[in-house]
Amino acid sequence: MIESVYPPLNYPQNWPPVVSPPPPPGSWETSLKRIPVAGWITASLISRFRKGQHEQEVLSFIEKEIVDQLEARGNVNNWFLKYDWFDSPVKQQIAVIVSEAIGLEKPVEFPPPLHPEDPFGLLFWGPFDDLTPLIVGLDIQKKWKCYIPRETISLAFDDNWTLIQFIEYCEDFISDS
Repeated sequence: MIESVYPPLNYPQNWPPVVSPPPPPGSWETSLKRIPVAGWITASLISRFRKGQHEQEVLSFIEKEIVDQLEARGNVNNWFLKYDWFDSPVKQQIAVIVSEAIGLEKPVEFPPPLHPEDPFGLLFWGPFDDLTPLIVGLDIQKKWKCYIPRETISLAFDDNWTLIQFIEYCEDFISDS
C-alpha cells in the first residue's frame, strides 16, 4: 500500500449499484405494458416514479458515502506534488484534470486530493449519468490534442482499475500520439 495521510477510497456497502431495478413480475407496471398507448404511458409514469424512489433511497446514499470520504481528506494544496505518486509532469497534470472534474461533478467544496489507489469506478461514477469521464476526456483532448477512446473508460470500469492505472494508460496514450 502507498503511504499517505489519507487512505484510498473504500467501496460503499451497496456496490455495485443497480441503476434502475426492473419491475417485479406480476406488478401493475408489467401488466400495463401490454396495453397499447394508455398502458404504455401509465407504465412509463410508474417506472419513472420507481426509478426516482430508487435514486433517493439507494443511489444518493452511495454518492454521499463517496463524497464524505473525499471531503474527509480536506483541502490539501499541491497534493499531487507532496508524494512521488505522479512522478512526471504529464501524470501530475492528468491527476489535476481528474480532480477538477470530480470537483465539478460531485458535491464537494474544492477539487479533492486524490490517492493513486483510489478505485477508478468510485471516482468516475455518479448517480445521474456522471459526466466526469467526458470532462476528463475533453480536457485531455484540449491539452494534448489526442482523443482517449471511450472503450478505455469501459475497460477501466470493468477491470476495476485504480486511478494510477488510468493515469498511466493516459500518459502512454498521449506519448504514443
